[in-house]
Amino acid sequence: MHLLNQQTSAQYVTHMQKTSAVIKQWLDDNNVYLGGTPQQVQVTNAFSIGEQGRDIDTILADIQSKFLPSCVSTANANCLAHLHPPTLVIGQIAEMIIAATNQSMDSWNQSPAATYIEKDLIHWLCQRCQFNSDSNQKSSNAGGVFTSGGTQSNLMGLLLARNQFYKAKGVDVQKDGLMGQPSGNILCSDQAHFSIEKNAALLGLGQRSVIKVATDASGAMLMSDLQHQIDSLGADNVMAIIATAGTTDLGAIDPLIAIGKICRDENIWLHVDAAWGGALLLSQRYRHLINGLNQADSITLDFHKHFFLPISCGAFLLRDNRNFESIRHHSEYLNSADDEQENIPNLVTYSLQTTRRFDALKLWMALDLLGTEDYAALIDSCLDTAKQAAQLIDANENFVLVHEPIISSVLFYFTPKDTALSDDQLAQLNRHIAQALLVNNIANVATTQFKQRLCLKFTILNPNTQINDIADIIEQMAIAGFNRLNSDNLNVDGKK
Repeated sequence: MHLLNQQTSAQYVTHMQKTSAVIKQWLDDNNVYLGGTPQQVQVTNAFSIGEQGRDIDTILADIQSKFLPSCVSTANANCLAHLHPPTLVIGQIAEMIIAATNQSMDSWNQSPAATYIEKDLIHWLCQRCQFNSDSNQKSSNAGGVFTSGGTQSNLMGLLLARNQFYKAKGVDVQKDGLMGQPSGNILCSDQAHFSIEKNAALLGLGQRSVIKVATDASGAMLMSDLQHQIDSLGADNVMAIIATAGTTDLGAIDPLIAIGKICRDENIWLHVDAAWGGALLLSQRYRHLINGLNQADSITLDFHKHFFLPISCGAFLLRDNRNFESIRHHSEYLNSADDEQENIPNLVTYSLQTTRRFDALKLWMALDLLGTEDYAALIDSCLDTAKQAAQLIDANENFVLVHEPIISSVLFYFTPKDTALSDDQLAQLNRHIAQALLVNNIANVATTQFKQRLCLKFTILNPNTQINDIADIIEQMAIAGFNRLNSDNLNVDGKK
């Protein structure tokens, strides 16, 4: 009687209603975080598994009293630490449908309707990226697949780039491996996502194959250094260039048009990590920031960032769908040759995963509900608030604004007026501020290193976050900072 079926459908409704009531209460309490220190969270949420199970009401009571208070609430307007947004209600509805239907996206006969919805949505995304000049799907070579997020999509881009790179040298990596082959080089900015190095290691290329290109004050790739690196290595030894449209810290966008021209001229694979900046595909006022995205051979998009959808939901897009051939594997029970002859799509052919959730439903339902205009308004409002937040910080004599916002992240740090502190002391002070605000249920802000400086970071992905919320957080940051200074008894020279 524990399985979801026609016999338990009434129980399903009852338990979902109880669960929804618990979540509603948590949302209504509107706390950022009540869990306390890491040690306290660990103790509170310790559990044991017994030989006999417990009833659902008892389990839900523990969820309500222990687990939920220990969660960071992305729904709260003061949750600003990471690329971790509040979610659309329609996304929650989609999650219910995804979980209840439990479609598996590897073969058509496990996900009949879902397969075609994902294929159509991938086609729409490719058009949005201007991969397709023709609206007729049959005449387009562009394609893609939904993924778990940016790291997997970046892995896909590097994998296909690797296979093409060695194919040009007469090597079938999928069959023969890389034994004895010189490692191709991957060029990316020094602000690129850590998954580039992680994935290079997974692909047998090694982290040393990743060459970091210098960036300017905004965190964008310097074209002069990119050209220098290509000239030093030799274009024939460059496997791929990874451009970023929205770095994690500053939201920097590499010069996509210029990088695309170099890649075309030198016949180098261009992968664009637009896990964050790809949301600007829907923007009405900021779309120009990602001009040149269509120059890419492959693109990473994340919908559990600035598209406000529940984790996980991402996509990998490919200019030429035929490049998927280098990872094709056949299994008679999943993607048989007979199915292909009959034009029956089995999406396992394009994915690194076998069993895979129908995450495309979340994006499809969100687009269907909002349309592109209302979606754009949600996205653009976050960029607008970030610009206002930067003005507040820049006007405050106790804070330093690192750079004007590019998308909707704001880097800054607390440096109290008339107090001389070393870089190490400032770093410790700013780290304390972030921790104090979280543990005291005031706000969730991040710390990060940018250009050898520890900074505080707002990542504004909540359209409900208003400038007065930001002003209150800045005030609380200053209070926390000065309280720490007073408790440490630091004088104006930074000495005790």
